Amino acid sequence: MSNLEFLRACNPSFSICLQKEANYYIDLTAARGENVVKRMRRVIALSSNKPTYQILSGQIGSGKSTELLRLKFELEQQGFAVIYCAVDQYLQIHDLGLTELWLVILKLILQQLESKGDSISLTYLPNTIAEIEKWMRIIPSVNISTSVQRLQRILRTLQDNEQNRRQLHRHLETRLTNSLIATLEKVTGVASERVKQTGKKGLVILVDNLDRLSIEQSDLIFGKGNKYFRQFQCHAIYTLPLLARAHLIEQFQLKGTAPIELPNLQLYDRHDVVKPESLNLLRQVVLARMLPNIVSDLRLEQVTDCFDHLEILDRLCLASHGHLPYLLSLLQGCLQLQDPPIRLDTLNQVLENDHITRLSTISDRDRQALQKCLTSDYAITSETINLCRRLLLFSHHDRQGYWFSSPFIVKKQGE
Repeated sequence: MSNLEFLRACNPSFSICLQKEANYYIDLTAARGENVVKRMRRVIALSSNKPTYQILSGQIGSGKSTELLRLKFELEQQGFAVIYCAVDQYLQIHDLGLTELWLVILKLILQQLESKGDSISLTYLPNTIAEIEKWMRIIPSVNISTSVQRLQRILRTLQDNEQNRRQLHRHLETRLTNSLIATLEKVTGVASERVKQTGKKGLVILVDNLDRLSIEQSDLIFGKGNKYFRQFQCHAIYTLPLLARAHLIEQFQLKGTAPIELPNLQLYDRHDVVKPESLNLLRQVVLARMLPNIVSDLRLEQVTDCFDHLEILDRLCLASHGHLPYLLSLLQGCLQLQDPPIRLDTLNQVLENDHITRLSTISDRDRQALQKCLTSDYAITSETINLCRRLLLFSHHDRQGYWFSSPFIVKKQGE
């Protein structure tokens, strides 16, 4: 691999698509303690003729996108047609509303139908699109005539213009809800039937990156929108912020849809003892990025092509606390300083610089919050989410429950 390929593969934002990059993928089920992908896949497979609605949550960095892409691959292997949607590719997440989300889903389904040469007669959609275009002052074009093209232009305009998004939320969302839901109900139903006519078992939509929503947005989309999502005539899985999961859990349970949480890796136990199986899997995560063309069983034998010795790789893995994007960012930092094999002094320099940088961001309030997290009962709050995002706090779990750790607070004996 070239240095550029190394850096690309070690980029924390690089999500693995199994159809193209299976040699990078490592199954981390044993380190998580639960096979969430299998669980979600079975829900769909056991109800192939009846729509299902699932919600996936988890800490930032737990690997939700990679596991959803793995689920997509496995469902396609089982004969389902799957649409994967990373919402932030189409819209601004920070002020995303229900209508924009529905428009994205609608556009993707219609696009898939058009790619197969199918068309649907939709009673409400032309008028709905025309009303949005009028409000957004989009001038009709003879070169943009299909519903997909017009939806694509609307979404592009919404992404680029905050004022248009506000207009949509304030003036159009209530008026358009019934027509959009009726359209989506019909489109998902027709699309499901069409894929079944081609020999597929059904249609599945995976909507990713909604875990970046605020609590207010989550309340709107999964509180108000929950009843509408259930009207879609296909299988659907949505990601959800972990804090919103705790906030909306009772409402979800009343509707019979308890969110599924993707567990973090269990690298340490409650006594800070390293779990060998988890460490070995993290080794494989790193070596798969650096030696993708080597059979997985043989990669460890060639560790000295990547690191001066195995202990350097282990030090890298342990420093990550089992947080996958953090692990890859540390590895990327090493590769920016030198070519493999990585030396101990290089890794130590990266770890020291990272520690100093994060330490400099800690306020007195942060320090008090960290101390409280380590000495109080485990609870997900906006404060703990913020600390976890900044890699000042790490979440762990075992069969007895959850707990936090921090490399910036030394626990007293007996705590």
